[in-house]
Amino acid sequence: MSAGRTFLVAGAQMMRRVSIGDNALAVADMIGRAAARGAVFLVTPEMILTGYHAGFSQSGRDWAVEAIILPACRRNRITVLLGAGSYRDPAGRKLAKPQIQTVIIGPDGRIIGTHAKTIPTDGDLKWCSRGRPRDLRTFSSGGLKFGATICNDFWATPGFTSLPDLNLPVRLADMGARVVFHSIASGHGKTYLDFHTMRMEERAIRAGVFVVSANCVEDPRRPVNAPSGIVNPTGRWIARAPLIGEHLFIGRIL
Repeated sequence: MSAGRTFLVAGAQMMRRVSIGDNALAVADMIGRAAARGAVFLVTPEMILTGYHAGFSQSGRDWAVEAIILPACRRNRITVLLGAGSYRDPAGRKLAKPQIQTVIIGPDGRIIGTHAKTIPTDGDLKWCSRGRPRDLRTFSSGGLKFGATICNDFWATPGFTSLPDLNLPVRLADMGARVVFHSIASGHGKTYLDFHTMRMEERAIRAGVFVVSANCVEDPRRPVNAPSGIVNPTGRWIARAPLIGEHLFIGRIL
């Protein structure tokens, strides 16, 4: 990131709709709203497009990306980190079980790359394929170098995973990332709210990066258990969405 340059970034705390098409239209609406407020990056929740399961249609998923999401990015000149499952790995190979992915789309409406969830929970692994740690990479758009993490990638929640904690934020920072965009679907169990919150603060400090997170709302009447917002490299929240309901938040990062 060049000295003195700032970026206006956004996150969308969202509920999933009934269909992939409805989810895509809701994401496109958030894209337009974020761009209207001047944001040049937007991160969405984990698996927001396809739903958090293996039963989605790959063709329906691909149609929604091509017909709705890519044009919205191009029309609004914004880089979007889209939560979506895929039966193809980042190299395009077909998979027997889908990956949980973040698809990075540039402001020209072209796909920059994909991050696959590297530390799925034990529950995830019953139906999804794990992304390979050696495939971890950074991305660049508009002069900003950044990384992507997906929920348990970031914090390896105790009791939910038997995989080792790889501390991906620090790894991404070592690769040159100045920002980690973090897509979440952590649920509403309040036991882990403090853990998730402090993990984001602690790893922002250890990695020396901004963290921009967006969580998925499963129940609009209950608070999510991991905040959507922006943490700076000193561990301070410079933007934070309410824990209940859908919200779009905006913040400026240096």
